[in-house]
Amino acid sequence: MGRTLPPLETLRYFEAAAQHLNFTRTAEELHVTHGAVSQRIKRLEEDLGILLFRRNGRRMLLTDDGRRFLERVRAAISEIAEGVEAIRQSNKDHILTISTVPCFAAHWLLPRLADFNEHHPNIQVNIRAALSLTDFTRDDVDMALRFGPGTWAGLRSIKLFDEELVPVCSSSFRGGRLPREPSDLLTMPLLHHERQPWSIWFEALGLDYRDVGQGPHYSDENLLIPAAIAGLGVALVRASLVEADLQSGRLVRLFSRSVPTRYSYFIVYPPGAESSAKIRVFQQWLLEQVPPVDRKYAKGAQAVHI
Repeated sequence: MGRTLPPLETLRYFEAAAQHLNFTRTAEELHVTHGAVSQRIKRLEEDLGILLFRRNGRRMLLTDDGRRFLERVRAAISEIAEGVEAIRQSNKDHILTISTVPCFAAHWLLPRLADFNEHHPNIQVNIRAALSLTDFTRDDVDMALRFGPGTWAGLRSIKLFDEELVPVCSSSFRGGRLPREPSDLLTMPLLHHERQPWSIWFEALGLDYRDVGQGPHYSDENLLIPAAIAGLGVALVRASLVEADLQSGRLVRLFSRSVPTRYSYFIVYPPGAESSAKIRVFQQWLLEQVPPVDRKYAKGAQAVHI
């Protein structure tokens, strides 16, 4: 025979009213009207066939039946809450949330993620793309991928790989008449990014270049790279972000000379997070995506600050 139970929400009204012994304060806590609380309690009393509250002058008190019922209700609500939290925690064990900058997410991480999904179908990877650094104490994030010096206060970091800057353009740029020598770029349309100016590449090659602010400027590589693909000019980009475009032929790399950057890519997470199986698994997979030789440049390579 099925049991007829009061709605869970009604029991929550009763528990709050029993705590405050005042319908007005109960209504404020639950963001409802005084009348809504009064009606809920009245219906519950009618359903149970007992009085839960009584008046003693201006005071409201629980009846003996009300106190006994309150003990059962609180125990039941507590057990339900524990069950819900256990289910949520179980789900969290299979959900990995990663924070990284938009360009790295779009051009390096996402093209590889199908491989991780194939080998670890039980882990769901969520990506939060943001330009600001993750605050692990506030944001609901498990791990971050950052481009920087590798030291962040209170956090653990593991180098993923170093980075280099390379000049690229569309194969159809200037009708296919591509530059033959680095010095040819001095007279060609250049696409600019404020955090990786052309001057550092020309200086590394010993060429005299003056940046007078001419040519299109882009605030993000998600704009810079499509501009180069569209044939608007030559772009100086991070090599890791154009791997797929170079392989597909959407872009071509000009010249063999590259310039290593001062900063590198790092896996970052709070201390103790390595005890999480999902973090260990994803960290190992990330490191497998990068050949060991690519994780550090040859000794003596000149790095630039960007």
